[in-house]
Amino acid sequence: MNRLAMAELRHGWATWIGVLLIATVSAAAYGVGVSTIETGIRAGGEYLSGFSGAAAILLIFSAAAGIPVTGAVSRLAVDLSRTGFARWQLAGVAPAQVSRVVALQLALSGLIGGVLGVVLARLVAEPLVHAAFEDGSGGYREIPIVTGPLTATVVIPLTMLLTVLGGWRAARSAARTSPLSVLREPEAEAKRMRWWRWLLLGIVVASVAAAISTMFTGERRVILAQAPLIAPYLTLVVTAAGPLLYPAVLRAWTSMIPARASAAWYLARHQAAYHLGRSTASITPLFVGASLLGGLFTMSATFDASSRAAGGDGVTMAASQVVLILGGPIALAAVGVAVVIFMSNRTQGSEQALLRASGADDRVIVTSAVLQALIHIVTAALLTFAVLVGSAAIIAAAMSRFGPGILRLDLIGAGILMLTGLALTLSATLIPVLGRLREPVASRLAAI
Repeated sequence: MNRLAMAELRHGWATWIGVLLIATVSAAAYGVGVSTIETGIRAGGEYLSGFSGAAAILLIFSAAAGIPVTGAVSRLAVDLSRTGFARWQLAGVAPAQVSRVVALQLALSGLIGGVLGVVLARLVAEPLVHAAFEDGSGGYREIPIVTGPLTATVVIPLTMLLTVLGGWRAARSAARTSPLSVLREPEAEAKRMRWWRWLLLGIVVASVAAAISTMFTGERRVILAQAPLIAPYLTLVVTAAGPLLYPAVLRAWTSMIPARASAAWYLARHQAAYHLGRSTASITPLFVGASLLGGLFTMSATFDASSRAAGGDGVTMAASQVVLILGGPIALAAVGVAVVIFMSNRTQGSEQALLRASGADDRVIVTSAVLQALIHIVTAALLTFAVLVGSAAIIAAAMSRFGPGILRLDLIGAGILMLTGLALTLSATLIPVLGRLREPVASRLAAI
């Protein structure tokens, strides 16, 4: 079984390298947060309280980005390998063995990514944390940041667990489905939310509601402490309800443009709705990164405007603090967008070869690929806008107890990230598509 897992990792490296990269970046983000706690424990006294407070914010932002992105990419990796797993079963491998092999592949990717992430965190934690305390108050800049045994003990198993859990349901589905059905229809059937997913959503919603309620009963300092976390809370709610929200939002806005608008639009809309696993993996990184980035700046703008209108002090954030808090989520967004396109490249090439064989011209194929990328970007932008409006509304409502609650949206950061994601997506989509158009259709079809 171990030899089969290693052979599949070597053969399907283009798929599994994406899981490894996401595991590495997410582990680095967790590692910076945990190393801050480890530093506080080593320093003791008042430093433990100060570092623990900073670590809590870092870990909440990292979890809000890392958990959904890791899960989406892990599921995509398993879904893209379904035909290979079906051939295993036809060759005599039992379904239970298939599940165990896939779990082992996910665990190995998480293990290697966790180790690399801890090494990366060791390199970046100290300059990032010290820069956030650039004013030098309290002597925090003089304390060496420790990325030691505690960080490794927490981060590596956590990364492995999240990677395995992210792809576990897809692995079980691939093992239980008839291999002939998989070979006839490689795309995984869209899954309904199971009871455990509803339970998870209920727990997340209840926890978020309890945290938000403290803002409406506490003092202004309680609001200031909770306000930066509203966007991560809402992001977790949206991603927990992703199987319901993602396809609903995608279908709702794309249905406003009739299918008869063009053949390319019809193909793009159909493929985006049909390949929900790939669409989810494409939407999630950008949505999470833009929501957390825009949410932090929206929080600052809303709290600052409301506080000043009530005669209080405003709030500002240093650039170094923003980098410390959002460095991990933004890196996950960028890497997530890149690896999803890279992982899906072979499958998309086969689909485009089938379109060419059925008579579609090059213009339709290129335009449909661009439109499909735009569909993912616009869907992520709509979900992000909902999170930003919700965050600003909650903070403004909480601040209205002390004076005028002024709702302010700061869309610049989220907009820049969306445009950057759009540029990356279009370039990474167009270059392979244009290259494949020069290949003979027969050779591409033979590789299916």
